[in-house]
Amino acid sequence: MRLLRWVLLAFVPCLTPGCAWFGEESRRATMLAMPAATNTVNAARRALGTSDTWPTPTWWTRFESLELNRLIATALADNPDFKAAAARLRQSQFMVDAQAAELYPTVDANVSFSAQRFSANSVQAKLAGQNFRQMLINPLILRYHLDFWGRDEAALQGAVGRSLAVAAELADTRLLLATAVANSYFDLLAAAEKQNLAQHIVAEREALLKFEQTRFATGLATDAPILQAQMALSTARQALASARAGVELRKNLLAALAGKGADWGAGIAVEQHQFSEPPTLPADLPLHLLAHRPDISAARLHAEAAAEEIKVAETAFYPDVNLVAFTGLHSVSLSDVLLQGSSLAYAVGPSIEFPIFEGGRLRANLNYQQSAYDAAVERYNRSLVHAVQEVADALSRWRELDARLAEQRQSLADAVAAERLADSLNRHGLHDRSAPSLARLEVYQQRFRLAALQGEWRNAQVNIIKALGGGYSDAKSAN
Repeated sequence: MRLLRWVLLAFVPCLTPGCAWFGEESRRATMLAMPAATNTVNAARRALGTSDTWPTPTWWTRFESLELNRLIATALADNPDFKAAAARLRQSQFMVDAQAAELYPTVDANVSFSAQRFSANSVQAKLAGQNFRQMLINPLILRYHLDFWGRDEAALQGAVGRSLAVAAELADTRLLLATAVANSYFDLLAAAEKQNLAQHIVAEREALLKFEQTRFATGLATDAPILQAQMALSTARQALASARAGVELRKNLLAALAGKGADWGAGIAVEQHQFSEPPTLPADLPLHLLAHRPDISAARLHAEAAAEEIKVAETAFYPDVNLVAFTGLHSVSLSDVLLQGSSLAYAVGPSIEFPIFEGGRLRANLNYQQSAYDAAVERYNRSLVHAVQEVADALSRWRELDARLAEQRQSLADAVAAERLADSLNRHGLHDRSAPSLARLEVYQQRFRLAALQGEWRNAQVNIIKALGGGYSDAKSAN
């Protein structure tokens, strides 16, 4: 083995530097540093506040909704896309085991029997016209790849990196699925509230139509108010139909996310959801954002695995050494193959392959792996830029909705006050009976807008949690 190493070390310099087998090295892509986002985060901290913790893996429990907890648990157990992602993770782990096996010797056995007759007119004069029956029994065949250049180790590290990347992708799939369920459920709550309000609006419009019909019948008004009331009632009924469809569509969506059918979705409970407190921002954001985003971790791990695969491609330019050994019984006589010690055969020694001419295959493979690395790095850079944008967008959206929600609450309070005033004036005979109905309609309209904003506001909270990684933690990035 010592002599073999010296031979290889003497031979390799003649092949690689002088012949420039690797070709001209091009400039590799580089990973971006964390884009600046401190000012953006500080602006949001004044409204959201700061804490020492990031979202937890079961972040949805903070909304204190048993139905939401059940829906997310069911989706994580039965969603086909999530189960497919979990299967890909198991597949990648088995690939790591397979690659790790390359570091160890392999032992197998074989038995072969052949009957052969050499032609009487053959060039093999000594064997012309002879019949042979040959038995080969090799109970022990050893093969061991001598990893002088680190090919197997680099391939193993690449497989490990790919598996870890798939694990991060599974965490990202889990986060996307859980946030999709949460957003859909909050949309369902808003749709159910809007359906309830739409029913009240239809009832008030029907009452107003009857009032106008009574006025017309008594000669106190023309038929123009009746036509207007009928059109308003038709519009209200359309809104009610739309609200009902919204409830059904969101239940169907939740059922699909949970891996169930529409009948299962019809049984989803609509809870009277309390308004939750907004999330706080971690004190070390954006410093440790990289460690809490599964998509960024997956992209980084894919790039690191691609770097290892470049090393594997480079080792293909070097001599490949395998140690081969066997022992067994070989004989052309079936009667003495097991009885005669002279049938014993064995061999041991290295097998060395030198790449001389490959038609450009090795260089093309190396260039391919280098390009794959560049693409992986740029995907990481894209993920990083997208992550920062997603955080900034989520914070901006929350601030917008928080401000609109405060104004809408004030509008609702003003509408309620106007309704009380209309009732009071009607009781004192200063308004006709339509005034309280119109005032109540305005209250319902304001509540309708408030329900929509509350649904968007809760979804904005979910999107902030999603932008912060949803409880994922990558210790390597944190360090």
